[in-house]
Amino acid sequence: MTVRYNVYFAGRLVDGHNIASVREKLAKAFNADQQTLDRLFSGKTQLVKSDCDQATALKYKVVMQRAGAEPTVSVIRSEYEQADTAVQSTQTAAKKIATVAAPSIADHGKTTEASTPVSVAQPKHTVGTGGIELAPPGTDVLRTNERAVKISCSLDTSDLTMNTLGQRLSQEPSSAPAMPDTSHLNMAAAGELIPNLPLTRNPVSPNIDDLTLSPADFDFSDCAALEATFVPHERSVLSLASSDD
Repeated sequence: MTVRYNVYFAGRLVDGHNIASVREKLAKAFNADQQTLDRLFSGKTQLVKSDCDQATALKYKVVMQRAGAEPTVSVIRSEYEQADTAVQSTQTAAKKIATVAAPSIADHGKTTEASTPVSVAQPKHTVGTGGIELAPPGTDVLRTNERAVKISCSLDTSDLTMNTLGQRLSQEPSSAPAMPDTSHLNMAAAGELIPNLPLTRNPVSPNIDDLTLSPADFDFSDCAALEATFVPHERSVLSLASSDD
């Protein structure tokens, strides 16, 4: 058995909304006049949509909640026609009111069912695919009471200052030292002794009084080393030791 649904509204608002703005939003969403809105906000439970499938009931609920109204969706079954007589009479009265007060939903490409006691037109700007639908761009995803509380952080910036545009953040580097004055210096010729140059070690002064110079073209052949002379050794007194020694 297919489950069917009824959508009711008893004037209850979503937290954070006021009745004036909700009336205005419902009027735009359902193209409802003031007489229909007065009936919806009379404080009594009004049947908005009856005997609809789950997708349609969900569509009505979402549109009304976005406007700030909190509807009630009730599950009904095929035996709803045998319900209590008092309930049936209430629904019959709602049918009559809906016929006079609510505009037709034919402008949305649908015809109004004779057994559907709607008091408002088909909701606008909804796209349904079964039980899933896309909200219009810019729609809030969360309700006011479902949003996380924003935590503000206060920072003490009294000790901070703002520099002017283009100002250096660090100190200017110190200027380079001045070039030394070399106007009193000049360049000596190559090979010239540099006066006042300190010596790295004490000078050596050997005694050469007993040395003389040979005349030019002197023959130093007598200074050559003597040839080595072979001297035979006497080995007759030597003998080999035995291996046991």
